[in-house]
Amino acid sequence: MVHFRFPIRQLPVALQDFATEMETIVDHVLNQGECKADGCECPPKTSTYTPAMDILENESQYTLLMDLPGVSLENVKIEMQEDRLVVTGNRNDEKTGDGVSFHRHERTVGPFSRTVRLPKQLDADKIEATFDNGVLRVTLPKLAKPSPRTIEIKNRA
Repeated sequence: MVHFRFPIRQLPVALQDFATEMETIVDHVLNQGECKADGCECPPKTSTYTPAMDILENESQYTLLMDLPGVSLENVKIEMQEDRLVVTGNRNDEKTGDGVSFHRHERTVGPFSRTVRLPKQLDADKIEATFDNGVLRVTLPKLAKPSPRTIEIKNRA
């Protein structure tokens, strides 16, 4: 895996994602997609496409939306791997009968994989996922910010 000379975690959150994507692109180009290091974020060689994804943020959570049209819920798997959320799955091809041939075949089918590096301020135990109308929604709650408190100073006299 190609690594930048600066720690990505010290960048603002918006730039962390950009830097991570750049690492993945550079690694894919230099290694033709073959990952040789542990924890590599490259999609496996068997991935045939990358589903579109949006990540939204508000005060209390991040929300990941991934378009998975034509994918059944049974063919999707979500895993937490250290500070990464990994979504993998498979979109099956339409079954065609004998004597049927395609005149046009533009839809991508086969396995897919997306990996997202998560910020450290998440409550990983409360992550939830729903799947509706071909859209995977993963809700990633933020940890509550500690509130300041005053500490009483006691007089030892």
